[in-house]
Amino acid sequence: MRPVKFRMQFRRLADNRDGNFAVLGAIAFVPIIGAAALSIDLVGAYLEAEKLQNALDVAALASVRAYGEGATEDAAYEEAEKFFWSNFSQPEIVSAADTDAQNILSVKFTRSADEDTAAAEFAFEYKPPFLERALLQIRRQAVAARTAGAEACILALHHTAQRAFEVSGSATADLTGCAVITNSNDDESIYVGGAAKLKAECLYSSGTIYGAPQAVTLACESAVEGSPRVPDPFAGKALPTTSAWVDLSGCGQTFVSGGGGNGDCNGTGKTPKNTDGYVVTLKPGTYGTLELKGAINLEPGNYIIDGGRLELGSQTVVTGKGVTFFLMNDAELTIHGGATFNISPSLEGTWAGFSIVAEPGNNKSAIINGNSNSSLTGIVYLPDATELQYSGNGSTGGECIRLIAQEVTLTGNALFKMDCSAELANNKFNYPGAIRLVR
Repeated sequence: MRPVKFRMQFRRLADNRDGNFAVLGAIAFVPIIGAAALSIDLVGAYLEAEKLQNALDVAALASVRAYGEGATEDAAYEEAEKFFWSNFSQPEIVSAADTDAQNILSVKFTRSADEDTAAAEFAFEYKPPFLERALLQIRRQAVAARTAGAEACILALHHTAQRAFEVSGSATADLTGCAVITNSNDDESIYVGGAAKLKAECLYSSGTIYGAPQAVTLACESAVEGSPRVPDPFAGKALPTTSAWVDLSGCGQTFVSGGGGNGDCNGTGKTPKNTDGYVVTLKPGTYGTLELKGAINLEPGNYIIDGGRLELGSQTVVTGKGVTFFLMNDAELTIHGGATFNISPSLEGTWAGFSIVAEPGNNKSAIINGNSNSSLTGIVYLPDATELQYSGNGSTGGECIRLIAQEVTLTGNALFKMDCSAELANNKFNYPGAIRLVR
């Protein structure tokens, strides 16, 4: 009986001319259509957000690569823009006013000893095709990082020099634990020749490496040729200013060049006539030339050489703890073979961990030669020096030293220590490692 009654009621409703069914049906379709429109709008917004995220990821990766290889922030930002707009076509926005306010790619760069990062961000108002007045703000961010790779002891900055880093003759260089980096694209960017031997963590060259297999020992699987260039890690650090020159006329001439008598020497004491066993003490300050000849003690501080030269003669015996030399106005550096020195840098201040610093633009070649009793600790930073010739201490303990110049040549036995965080005030420079998306 019930199925018969249901059919009768349905037939009666269908035959009814009052329009109730049609009205109810139309009302029922409103939320269905609204839900469908909302779904389409949300799916469209999601797809636009995904397109935006992908473009930001590419932009962050490209810009942090450029930044890590020495590009300025402006140049790295241009790289980000190029890749971003090549991968993202922005949909319709609300108005011209919103274009000025939002239609801008933001990229922020940060640098530390361990990694470089680029954080790219973009936002815009998405206008849905159906619910046009319900604007949806889409904002996405991508962060890419380039982690530090192997720590380096030597960085040769010249882009085209032949033998930007050279170990030749009978020299023996043990750089166990740290790497050599050259920016030169020459066929002999790194050269190990003659009877020379080189031991290092790894070799990274923008060009080609020349060396007999038996002459080079590496901890890494193989040397890396055609590698990206590494920027000057300390470019832009503020240098001290010069002042009135220190008067050395009262110092004994057997101790310093320019010394002419036995008077007051730099305010540290009167040089006696009988100088046997006597040690002259010098104070920090600006020197036109500082040519040392005898037994010298340097008080802690900055020694600024203004346009002349810093020279340690072959009979010099120099001790200086907490000392940094600055070569200003094209000052020159020569440390003769036979000189005995024990010099270490200050561990405080802007140039903590640096022992010798040349002003950018100073392209004078530099020579550092000591004897087996000599020790030079710290970073020797001569960014524009045409060549730095270094003959280090081959003693068992090795030296906490790092060398940066346009070209670096090792001419004698040298043993570099790897674990030098304390001696270098945590300053270090690394070969750029892998690039990855952080988020």
